[in-house]
Amino acid sequence: MSHSSSKFDPGQVPPPLMTNKADNAFAHKTMAVRKPRIVQQVLADHAGQYPDAIVQELQNLHDELAQGKPVRPLRTSAPDGESWRNAWQPYQNKNWFNIPWYFAEVFFYRRLLESAGYFSPGPWAGVDPFLPAKQAELANEIPWQVLALGLEYASASTPEHFQKLLRHCIWGNRVDLSHPQIVEELRQQAGGPKALGELLADDTEAVLAHLQKADRPHARIDFICDNTGTELLLDFALADFLLKFLWAKHVTLHVKAHPTYVSDATPADVAMAVTAAKKQPAAAIQSLAKRLTEYQQKNRLQVQADLFWNSSRFFWEIPPPLHAQLAQAHLVVIKGDANYRRLLSDGHWPPDVPFAQAIPYFPAPFVALRTLKSDVVTGLQPGRAEALDQQDAEWRVNGRRGVIQAVL
Repeated sequence: MSHSSSKFDPGQVPPPLMTNKADNAFAHKTMAVRKPRIVQQVLADHAGQYPDAIVQELQNLHDELAQGKPVRPLRTSAPDGESWRNAWQPYQNKNWFNIPWYFAEVFFYRRLLESAGYFSPGPWAGVDPFLPAKQAELANEIPWQVLALGLEYASASTPEHFQKLLRHCIWGNRVDLSHPQIVEELRQQAGGPKALGELLADDTEAVLAHLQKADRPHARIDFICDNTGTELLLDFALADFLLKFLWAKHVTLHVKAHPTYVSDATPADVAMAVTAAKKQPAAAIQSLAKRLTEYQQKNRLQVQADLFWNSSRFFWEIPPPLHAQLAQAHLVVIKGDANYRRLLSDGHWPPDVPFAQAIPYFPAPFVALRTLKSDVVTGLQPGRAEALDQQDAEWRVNGRRGVIQAVL
């Protein structure tokens, strides 16, 4: 499979999912109900702390959404301001309920940061509005129980251990702080068999064969990360497995340059999670934190942020410097639902289109690890989606199913 963009035509992809109810009821509900609720949560988390001006800005954003007003552009001098102005341009005078869903979501979070003073001079510059939620997750025992199990799977360098660890990493992706109902379900099922959902596609064997082919002492593996907290801790476990057993010489974790969604990982979140791991009573978790610090000191583990990951652009639009960097990887591990949406232009794909056929452009061999929390999916057996529709009307969005899909 060639990893080049030469024969890929973005004009040939299906139309994007939209936020209007007729096109996608889940997307509409997300923008009409969940997003205003997230603004309210940020206000509640900072009650008595934010100055009146920030409270008012956040309230204005809430009302703009809740009342379906036109989408206002950013008012910013931040480094990404110009690219966001260009991205917003096609949707001026449109409201939040009649624009492409992926753009609507990421632009909402960028607007929330602006409202919270993240890019303005003053005491709230660079302060993550979602930090209280992220801290609360790390203070809970569930992520550490999930990690402890992951470290058991990562305790030996066998194909069986790798397979168990890879699958475990998928279900870590269910814990997404912008989906509180899924988090609550997981808390109730912690450690029980139900915590594992159903895999709709599983390319683990192919990934294993690809890794075993590598010139391991020199191989580089990149992660495009998704959530901090539970999911990031499992990314640590997988990165540690690859480095400790010399399945790779280098691992790079690509994270967001600034907060996006509620729990998307940033460099500060990586540092916070390692620090929290050092304070855990479990010796295995303390040892993991120590190894991660050593890998970073020896440059075997790097954390990199790029504004592209925060943008509304799809993965065939990866800018040349980042494209060239990813092209050096023996394997890219693409985590989570939002990144999966960006691979597939968040479009109306027929679910039985072969996964590799839909994504002929990525610069390196990759595996997507994702639990389904939005509609787009490809690579299913013919008839499978229709059978699932009969079985569970919410199967595309409720986080109970996952995929391990590779293009190698």
